[in-house]
Amino acid sequence: MGAVAAPVSLYSTGTRVLAAAAWAFCAFFALNLVLTGTAAAVWHFLPSLALVAWTVHLLLWRPRLVVRAEGLTVVNILREHRIPFGALKAVRVAQSVSLDTTAGRIASWGAPGAGRLGPRLGGHAGGHSGGRPGSGRRVPAPSHTQAAVDAAWNAWGRSARDSAFTAGEHDAGAPSPDGATQAVATRWDVRNGVVGLVLLALVALGAAT
Repeated sequence: MGAVAAPVSLYSTGTRVLAAAAWAFCAFFALNLVLTGTAAAVWHFLPSLALVAWTVHLLLWRPRLVVRAEGLTVVNILREHRIPFGALKAVRVAQSVSLDTTAGRIASWGAPGAGRLGPRLGGHAGGHSGGRPGSGRRVPAPSHTQAAVDAAWNAWGRSARDSAFTAGEHDAGAPSPDGATQAVATRWDVRNGVVGLVLLALVALGAAT
């Protein structure tokens, strides 16, 4: 696999199926409420359904790991971490995914892990997978998350080395850009937080009237 031409989002398919099912229930109850309920019932219950739907979005749909040519973006519930490949040290994929960076370990709540049974088995050792010829032992195949991150990370490393060589910096490793461009950046998602607070206020107001 070559360089990442466009951002690739890695997320758990199961959680998105659950989110879609929850939204279908919310939509059904909201429609039924609007068609058959009184104005007071709509005012009382509709904000609660909207809050449930928004919570499902934050917990099940929004978390993901975005792989770009220059680095990774970890999107969690209300925080985003931008991790340039120059600040990435290691990728740990087990039942969950975490990234070791120069700013510490960052967990990705939405990226698919290796599953409860661990990594799936790949080809037999002794072929291109390495190992003792004729042993017949099967070796773990990398998860989809591991493979996608490694491909983009390796492509970035090759591009960085080529750029350094072209610039006359005959360094065997990747160049060392300034700290500003290779530092981990973390920000809060204020917009989603504000929407949640507004929905909470509407629920409280509906319950009080």
